[in-house]
Amino acid sequence: MKLLKVSITHFICIFILCVFPKTTEAQIGVKIGTTVSSFYHTETKPNPNVGYDIDLRPYLGYDIEWAQLGNQKPVFSPFIGVYYNYQISNRFGLRPELSFTQKGVNFSQSDYERVIYKVKISYLEIPLSVAYKFIKKDKFVCELYLGGYGAFKINAVKKVAIHNSKVEKTQIKCVENFEAGLHFGINFKHKIFEKFILFDIRFFQGLSNIFYMPDNQPKLYNSTQKTKNAGFNLIIGYEF
Repeated sequence: MKLLKVSITHFICIFILCVFPKTTEAQIGVKIGTTVSSFYHTETKPNPNVGYDIDLRPYLGYDIEWAQLGNQKPVFSPFIGVYYNYQISNRFGLRPELSFTQKGVNFSQSDYERVIYKVKISYLEIPLSVAYKFIKKDKFVCELYLGGYGAFKINAVKKVAIHNSKVEKTQIKCVENFEAGLHFGINFKHKIFEKFILFDIRFFQGLSNIFYMPDNQPKLYNSTQKTKNAGFNLIIGYEF
């Protein structure tokens, strides 16, 4: 069903591009930047409450138990993408994209001892946005945009180390293959040598559960909490 929804979205985009080829403008662009993300629960705290802001033991194993008592920190990861900026009118446009990014959580700390505990999930992400140019000049453009995204999991790992031990990298198996969410942002474009340089900030909010409960995993609670992604992207780009 999720794949069907993504296919329908792409079909609509292609249809629009074919129907309005002569009355619109289009630019292809590339983006690089960073993704800043963390996990959050969408329901009440675990019962019994053991003091965790987020309880990831059912999904990451019991080695997370001591680490998640510390403060949750965001993960900084690379972002690389391409996009097609399609102007439907003088002010409005559609922007399908294809990007690679990572999202996760970081419980590392060094207050009393060296602790490394990072979770990163790599995604092939397909965002689709509707953009509005509220400032449009010859050499400067500013846009507001909003939309949604679908993300297909490529890989999921956790990195763990204590004291002077070597960092161990382990695959995480109970991560859903698909994740979806909403985003909104603002970008600034400045023309240099007839091409636009892009500066973009985007906030995203996951709507789907990241993890699933393994069949052979004993349950800690009657019902496990839903875990979702949230964060923002800081991006620079170039339009051809």
